[in-house]
Amino acid sequence: MPIDRANDPTASRGFPDSKLADAPADFTLDDALAQWEAANEGDDDREETLHAIQEGLVEVDAGLAQPFEEFEREFRARHGLPTRR
Repeated sequence: MPIDRANDPTASRGFPDSKLADAPADFTLDDALAQWEAANEGDDDREETLHAIQEGLVEVDAGLAQPFEEFEREFRARHGLPTRR
């Protein structure tokens, strides 16, 4: 999809409408909007995203990533949120 459609009000409304029409029950408007954003992402943004993902994977492979469960516990404690059950 061409990048020049990103700011086209007709296209930006039609895209989520078409996605939601044939979507599974758990597909949300947020899902459709995320797909719109990805489909209309510029080359520079796409390259930046891919680079960040690659850096993250290198960190995971090097054992530098924090397990999600540990992060979540610390995040919830830091922000006074209840723990998950």
